[in-house]
Amino acid sequence: MYSTMVMGSIWQPDLKDSIIPFVIGIQEFMLVTLIGEEFNTLWLYALGSVFISANWVSHSSLRRARQNPEKEEFFGKVELATLRDFCPALTIVTSLVIFGISIDVTQNQTWLPLVALIVIFQIVFLAVCGAQFWDCMTRR
Repeated sequence: MYSTMVMGSIWQPDLKDSIIPFVIGIQEFMLVTLIGEEFNTLWLYALGSVFISANWVSHSSLRRARQNPEKEEFFGKVELATLRDFCPALTIVTSLVIFGISIDVTQNQTWLPLVALIVIFQIVFLAVCGAQFWDCMTRR
């Protein structure tokens, strides 16, 4: 995702652009190391941090790319991001945190983690894709 953003846009890179790929990589390795025989709620929180990082990187990269005069033709047709544009990601992160806290409080290691995974990866994912599809279709 990050390399696609960098290749698709031109801007003057700064120190943050050198560090971010490693941060996202560390988060991905955290997800792998937290997989075990027993469900670990830290996995849900680490996944939420990946969503936050990825959205922040995408938004800040596109914001800087918008300042490039050569990209005026593309960005001239795209409205500035609003809070509404971040609702799908906020929904996913909020769901991950709520399920993580619920599992920590109840100490349920059987059905609640399963429900969390099904909701996060199926229902929320489909809702986000559906919302993005609907948004693209209604903006024409």
